[in-house]
Amino acid sequence: MKCPNCGKWNQANLPHCRFCGAEFTAVQQNAPAWQSELEDKVRAKSYIRVDEDGEIENTIDPRDKLAGEMAELKKRKLEGEQKQRQLRQEAARRGMAPSGRSVRTTSNRSTFFSAYDNPEAALRPVAPELVEEGEVAPNAKQVFPSKYRTSYASQPEDEVYGYGNTRRIVNVQKPSEDENVYDGYHDTSAYLPAYANQDEYENSLRMRHINPGRKPRRHRGRRIVRFLAIAGCLFLSAWLLVTFVLPEVLSADEQEKRIATVTPTIRDDLAAHTIAIPGEDGQRITIRELRTSAIVTGGYATFDIQDHVWYDDYDDYLQDTMTVTLTPYVITDSGKQQPLETIHYDIDIPLSPIELSAPDGTYKEVSTAMYNIVFYVRSGSSVIINGEDYSDLVNTDDGKVSYNATVQPIGNNDINIVVRSQYCRENTMKITLYREKQEIPLDLASDIGTTSSAASGMMTVRGTTLPGAIVRVLSPYVDLDITNTDVDGSFSFNAKFDSIGNNTIIITADYPGKATTRVEHVVYYVPNIDIYSRKAWDISVQYTDLMDNMSLRKTTSQIYVCKGTITAIDTTKPQRAYMNIGTEESPKLIYVENSSKTTWEAGKYYRLYADAYGMYDSIPWLITRYTYDY
Repeated sequence: MKCPNCGKWNQANLPHCRFCGAEFTAVQQNAPAWQSELEDKVRAKSYIRVDEDGEIENTIDPRDKLAGEMAELKKRKLEGEQKQRQLRQEAARRGMAPSGRSVRTTSNRSTFFSAYDNPEAALRPVAPELVEEGEVAPNAKQVFPSKYRTSYASQPEDEVYGYGNTRRIVNVQKPSEDENVYDGYHDTSAYLPAYANQDEYENSLRMRHINPGRKPRRHRGRRIVRFLAIAGCLFLSAWLLVTFVLPEVLSADEQEKRIATVTPTIRDDLAAHTIAIPGEDGQRITIRELRTSAIVTGGYATFDIQDHVWYDDYDDYLQDTMTVTLTPYVITDSGKQQPLETIHYDIDIPLSPIELSAPDGTYKEVSTAMYNIVFYVRSGSSVIINGEDYSDLVNTDDGKVSYNATVQPIGNNDINIVVRSQYCRENTMKITLYREKQEIPLDLASDIGTTSSAASGMMTVRGTTLPGAIVRVLSPYVDLDITNTDVDGSFSFNAKFDSIGNNTIIITADYPGKATTRVEHVVYYVPNIDIYSRKAWDISVQYTDLMDNMSLRKTTSQIYVCKGTITAIDTTKPQRAYMNIGTEESPKLIYVENSSKTTWEAGKYYRLYADAYGMYDSIPWLITRYTYDY
């Protein structure tokens, strides 16, 4: 064990130190000091890890142990430096020199090139009091090697060397008796901090003061060589960029630009595609599927291909899209066909247009045995209704089709319409006309119209029912004739229209033991313009009166003439819009619904004849019957 008094080691079973005689305690005998010194002073941190199954593991991070060892190493290193410095100072005081080489605690990677490690040039200062006390050899003298001599007159700033305030340069022309005696040893660690005690730093300071009057050489030639090397590298990089990189980039861009392009377009009001195939000017490029060719101009051969040429030969167009494949090839000067890259693109096959006018929708409740269906198709289209060809009904001017459908009192009557237009795929529409089932048959004549403009405001209505049935008219009428009702069931009367617009004619038939049959027929009544316009008031003058008395004016179907500009279209079916009947500085807005035969355009000036209908968004709402361009 180690003696706590003198610090020397003894056998563990000895009761006293055999060097100084100090007594060992029982604790010291049972537990040797070296064991306590080797024990970890700080217990390592432990980490508890819990895995997915809940298992607990107590582990130690090796990085904590490594960090502690590094901190301990650094501490021992600093303590060693302090101990070595203390020993050297003690040896210097006693006049003993350990060696002629410096003892360093830092790495010395450039010892071979260090002039400071020369034993002849490494000097250790000896305290003057040691010389006076005779602890130094009698023949000891001041040592001034050539590296520490100078022959010039020292300047005030040269008197004290800043390297720890220690004299390093000696002026031999002015010797001093106070100079220290040197015996060939010098320790730099006494003058430098620990972080700067390295060979490169020492050598730089030493070499800087070996010859203060000498200026460092300027390696101009080396700079020129370095400049030339950099310029050569830049030149080589530029040459590689121009020779190899730029051609690759340009060729890639050129190749990308030279890809064939497909652009949708319109030709003769029909869908088409423009195909641009790259080539050299003057070359002839042919498309095999179309048996057509074009000359390359401006780097491209251009083809305008209408979409319908790809499906004209098909009898039935079921799909809405179609993939087109083109096989172009170049005809060389020798007549050889050189194939090019195949081109693929998709086209849309449009439906045959069909626009329903009457009825308003595909479902309609009717009360007559005959109903007029009106729709519009493209001129020249073929029309098939319920399996029969009615293409001759298509108007050659606007494509209007007017079909009188027979409606049985059986509930739903389905009307199937098939339209096939040129360059389009087949389109179908199903219209359902509902007529309630009747125990007592009651049919109106087929020539009864749905519109009327008679000046008298009346329309003759004829019909038939079960002979002997009682016929009643529940809507306004005059001159009911039931003379032959008991014989053949025929009857007639004149219906009166008491309002402008839609008027409903209501007829019932009763027979003993059977349910009553009721028939309703709607007629749109508007007097002709001569009669209608005579009752028109100027709305710009009567604007306030219309706002204040809207209910009264609606009941009497008051007619107004409106002159102004359509500012905005609100809806298209039916067409409704805002109209300014005032000026830009003082606008007056009305809301008008179009029941005329003219379609309005926003921003256009019109003269309208309309009757009061109500209010909309706090402005008057009128139904327009006639439209004129002003």
